[in-house]
Amino acid sequence: MDISFRQLRAFILIAETSSFTRTSEQLYLSQPALSYSIRKLEDALGLQLLARNTRSVELTPAGEHFLPQARRMLRDMDDAIRDAHEALNLIRGTIRLGALPTAAASFLPGVIAAFGRDHPGVKISLRDGRAGEVKAWVQNGEVDAGITSLPEDLSGLGFEPLLDDNLMLLVRQEGASKEPDTWKTLPYIALTADTSIRPLADEALRHLGVTTQPAWEVAHMSTAAALVREGIGFSLLPASCTTFLHIGADLSVLPVEQPTRRSLGLLRRKPIGQTPSMQAFLSHLNRCLEGSPTGRR
Repeated sequence: MDISFRQLRAFILIAETSSFTRTSEQLYLSQPALSYSIRKLEDALGLQLLARNTRSVELTPAGEHFLPQARRMLRDMDDAIRDAHEALNLIRGTIRLGALPTAAASFLPGVIAAFGRDHPGVKISLRDGRAGEVKAWVQNGEVDAGITSLPEDLSGLGFEPLLDDNLMLLVRQEGASKEPDTWKTLPYIALTADTSIRPLADEALRHLGVTTQPAWEVAHMSTAAALVREGIGFSLLPASCTTFLHIGADLSVLPVEQPTRRSLGLLRRKPIGQTPSMQAFLSHLNRCLEGSPTGRR
């Protein structure tokens, strides 16, 4: 059924004015053009909406029944156009993000807060989880985009690198102040095998010739840092975690040579396009990351 915005508006005005002449003047249409528009509307509906003669125009019973529906349709179309304009101009909008805990607890809160001050009508939701969870949320459409590490399988997904968040060695201060390799003799405090960090950390240790097995396996970086703080051992954690783990004078953060860089980026489904709100947020995110201590790629 092909019904246009102009046809609905013309029908409603005729019903309100009871006049083709006044309606054609208000719409800046010739009367033949107005009559043609109404005839096309009636043809599309298969109903006669107006009873016309040389002196007057009246609604038929079908027209009386259709009038409130036409008003509702016109109002819905007006609302849809207004919503589209407001979304385009960032007056309103919704952004659903998923992120790794390292991103969600380090640079993302500041980025979200600054964006919210500039665009208070855009609502942003944030879910934090492990890499596998973030990927599943993106695939299932539960979030619009995820900030996560590069997945092994990108089927149906696109990944845009944002920054490097490489591993660093976390060790208690006295363990770092002795011989440079003293930390290698300490117990290894590892993250659990289902985290995105663990394979990279194990690979880095092998690259450094450290063959020790984990003495501790924990799911959260804060737990690993707490164990290191008590002198129980060493751990390899992402550099971004130093912004929220409150690394003090009792701990040392040391660079570590690693064969594989850890890249964080934006994960999205393909070929779904970006909303105006998401486009603006990504531009804002990139500007913020230009000055991030973690560093852009």
